[in-house]
Amino acid sequence: MLNLQNILESGHTYSDHEQPLKFKVRLINTVMMIIVFTSTIFALLHYLHVAPIGDFHANANFLFAFSNLLFILWLRASKNSYDLIVLLMIFSALATFTSALITIPNDEFRIMWFYITVFLAFFTGGILFGYSTAAASIVIILVSNALFDLNLSGLAITTAVTGLFILTITVKVYTKKMIDLEQSFISINDSLQSKVNSAVEEVRKKDELMLQQTKLAQMGEMIAMIAHQWRQPLSSISAISTKIQLSLALDEEIKKESLTQELGTIDKRITLLSNTIDDFRNFYNTNHEKKEFDLSHTIHQAIEVLTPAIENAEVTLEFKNSLTSRVTSLESELIQVLMNIIKNAIDILNEQDIERKITVTAYQDSEHTYIVIKDNAGGVAEKIIDKIFNPYFSTKKEKHGMGLGLYMSKLIIQEHCDGQLDVHNTDKGAVFTISFPLEN
Repeated sequence: MLNLQNILESGHTYSDHEQPLKFKVRLINTVMMIIVFTSTIFALLHYLHVAPIGDFHANANFLFAFSNLLFILWLRASKNSYDLIVLLMIFSALATFTSALITIPNDEFRIMWFYITVFLAFFTGGILFGYSTAAASIVIILVSNALFDLNLSGLAITTAVTGLFILTITVKVYTKKMIDLEQSFISINDSLQSKVNSAVEEVRKKDELMLQQTKLAQMGEMIAMIAHQWRQPLSSISAISTKIQLSLALDEEIKKESLTQELGTIDKRITLLSNTIDDFRNFYNTNHEKKEFDLSHTIHQAIEVLTPAIENAEVTLEFKNSLTSRVTSLESELIQVLMNIIKNAIDILNEQDIERKITVTAYQDSEHTYIVIKDNAGGVAEKIIDKIFNPYFSTKKEKHGMGLGLYMSKLIIQEHCDGQLDVHNTDKGAVFTISFPLEN
């Protein structure tokens, strides 16, 4: 099925600054298609002996139609050739209408075509081009009248020339207004574009600020988690140290095997403390370059960081993994998102007297990787489920919630990972689904 808009716009796309050109291309294409149709019809009617216009002018009409068809195809190939095409189209029109003026003396309305040509020249080529076409038309009429018998009275010639002069002045005024409107449009568009760019930059800065605020808020939570995770190993090291010091103070004999065992226990506890720091280090990684990694290991890493909070809330967390390949994305930012969502589930479960459970499922299809996080906390209230990704929206205001965690999580997944983060409820609780495309 033919697309008329595509035909009239020559199949091109136009920027905001090219909207005036788009209008002119549509206008000139419309005119040229009418010329192709009408000129062909006039020529055929002559050879069918319906409307004799003379063989010379009939052939001129065929040539006029064919040349305009070529101009249509040329403009479709290159919109940058617009000015040259308009020049050639107006020149071919003047030549064809001069043929009609000279060879069809019984046509009393043949001068009308020069009026149409001048009008079209102004609106497609501008004021200077319109003036030139009007001057050429007047010269053609006067010279033709001097050299040939046009079967036109002096009054008719004078009226034609005067009419062209009046038309030129009138159309020039409106063409000037149209050009002024074009310039105004471009100026307004530039102003709007500048405002849009400024607004986009402000939003970007706001998002960066929100990200920093989120980091600071989560830093406090993570320090608390580190402190909790360190408490037991430090207590164990302190107890062993105290025991050894007490034995030395009482001059008790310490067997080599016993001392070796106690020092080995201290070494294990120190290793655990070191591993805890390594678990949290990736969260502060500012490298935003995508890389290939084992997503199941990344999910385990996020879960391990949250282990103290999971144990404190007596939550059972199950990880179901059916991933078939490694993924390419932003690992540290994905860890942040996973921690945000799982920590929120832990917080809401901690408020309820139920058998608390979180399920994390990771799988892939031919195009995407999915991470689904479910809880059995009853779900998100329907009246707020559409708002939970809004900045500064929080159900934990009384607990110093900033309302940035889920907002930043969605921003990270959509803007940085080219993915999607959605939420819906089941009869048991909320389900958060993270999806992002596989990359070759």
